[in-house]
Amino acid sequence: MFGKLFNRKELEKKVEILQTRINKLESENKLLSTRLSKQEMRTKKAVSDKQETDLALKKAEERIEKLERTLENQKEGKQKTDELTLTFKRAVTLTNAQSCDLLSQIGSVRSRNEDLVTVYLRPNESFTDLNEFESTIELEQDVKYLMQRIESVTGMALFYDMKRLGMVRMLMTPPFPIRESKWKLDRAFDTIQLQELLEQNQVICILLAHAGETFIGISNREAFIDHKVVRSSVKEKHTKGGWSQRRFERLRDEDIRHHAEKARSVFEALVDKYKNELKMIVASGEHNLVKEVTGADHGYRYPFPLLIRSIDIKAKIEKRNIDKIRVLAWSARWYILKNLQDFITKKYLR
Repeated sequence: MFGKLFNRKELEKKVEILQTRINKLESENKLLSTRLSKQEMRTKKAVSDKQETDLALKKAEERIEKLERTLENQKEGKQKTDELTLTFKRAVTLTNAQSCDLLSQIGSVRSRNEDLVTVYLRPNESFTDLNEFESTIELEQDVKYLMQRIESVTGMALFYDMKRLGMVRMLMTPPFPIRESKWKLDRAFDTIQLQELLEQNQVICILLAHAGETFIGISNREAFIDHKVVRSSVKEKHTKGGWSQRRFERLRDEDIRHHAEKARSVFEALVDKYKNELKMIVASGEHNLVKEVTGADHGYRYPFPLLIRSIDIKAKIEKRNIDKIRVLAWSARWYILKNLQDFITKKYLR
C-alpha cells in the first residue's frame, strides 16, 4: 500500500515537472513565434524598402542619363554653332523679290577664265551623285562639310568662284525643290534653273498646323487668293504629374483630335475648290497634326506633292500678318561662305 502511494506521488511529481516543462516550452514557442512574426514583418518591410529603393535608383539613373544626353546635346549644339560660325560669314532669309534681284546680280558676273562653279543638288543628294564632279573640281573641305551639314527638304544651289579672291561664294536653299541635280564650270554662273524656280507664279496651298489654330491658304507668288483660319479650344500642356496629368493629357488629345478633324474638313474643301490650279501643298507646324490634316497618315489622295518644311511664324495669326505667311513660304535662305568680300548689300541684311 505504501509502495503504491509512493509511486503515485512520484508520478504526480514527474507530471508536475513535465507540465512545468511544457509551460516553459509553450512560453518559449510563443516568444519564438512573436520573434518570427516580427522577423517576417521586417523581411517584408525590407523587401518593400528594397523595391522602393530600386525604383528610386532606376528613376535617378534615368534622370542622370537624361541629363547626360541633354549635356551632350548642348555640347553638340555648341560645337555645331561654333562650326557654322567658322563656316559662314553671314546667313540671311531673303524674300522672293530680293532673291530674284540677288540671283540676277550673280548671273551677271563674268570671268576671264572658266573658274565659276555652279552646283544644283536635289533633296537628299550630294556631290557623289554628280558625274565626274569630285574628280574635276577641288572645293575647299569646309564648303563640302557645310553642304553636308545643312538639312534642306528642297535641295540647294552653290555659286562658287574658284579664284583666290573670288567675289561670289554663296550657298542657297530654295523655297521649292530643285528639279535636277547637275554642275557646271564656266565663265558665268548657270542661274537658269533657279530663276525659273523663283519666278514661276504657281498656285500653292500653304498649311500651318498648330493645336488650336490652323491656317490654310491658297496663294500665288504675289498674294493670297483665298484662306481660312481654323480655331478651337485645346487645353494647355499639364505638368503636375500623376493620375491628374494622365487624365488631362487624354482630354487634351481629344481636343487635338477634334481640332484635326475640323481643320481637315476645311483643308479638303479649300483644296478641292482649287485643285485644278494647285501645283503643291507647302505645310509646316506640328508634324503629326500636318499628317492628320493632309491625310498623309491614311492615304494622301491629292495628285500634287506635299512639301513639309519650316515656316517660322511666331506671332498669333491675325488679319494684319497673314501676308507674312505667303512671303515666308516663298522666301529662300542664303549663306555667304567665310573669308569673302561682301556681296549682299546692306538693304538685304537689315
